[in-house]
Amino acid sequence: MKKISLLLLPLMALTACGPSVDVEPTPQSMGNMDAPILVEEFSDLQCPGCANVSPQVEEVIRNNPDLARFDYYHFPLTSIHPFAFSASEASECAADQDKFWEYINMIFKTQSSLSNDHLSVVAEELELDMNAFETCMEDRKYKDMVQAHMNLGFQRGVNSTPSIYVNGEKVDFMNAETFEAYLKNLK
Repeated sequence: MKKISLLLLPLMALTACGPSVDVEPTPQSMGNMDAPILVEEFSDLQCPGCANVSPQVEEVIRNNPDLARFDYYHFPLTSIHPFAFSASEASECAADQDKFWEYINMIFKTQSSLSNDHLSVVAEELELDMNAFETCMEDRKYKDMVQAHMNLGFQRGVNSTPSIYVNGEKVDFMNAETFEAYLKNLK
């Protein structure tokens, strides 16, 4: 028991002492905002498992837009993924130009190349206004938003990525087909 308590101490300290931010953790959303089902994902853009799961969740929602709303929250595991926080900020900067989903999908596809320079390469490939993108990144416009997402995740008990919640309950993700059937069964 003592060993487990010592292992959880850093996580509890981070949760309790994490930066206090006055920003609402507003997620990026897709699907019907009035849908009967809410799917939430806490994800890390440098996480290989997220690169597998996130596009599948997105596909299920795109194929069933009236079935569920999908809320995407950033949860960069910075202790093991050094570029995840910056990538989260960059994706929000891309969202300013209505390219959030395209941006994260390209980051997931090119994860092995992830670096701070690569974040701009992806923005260029998506033909974003580079002046606006670079200003957004330099100003760290979304730093507090990403931290607010992380704080919400800690409050909800997130300790790994991807973490998927359906109507507030954490669920295990198997594959798109099984997940779609699960959601349709909830209707």
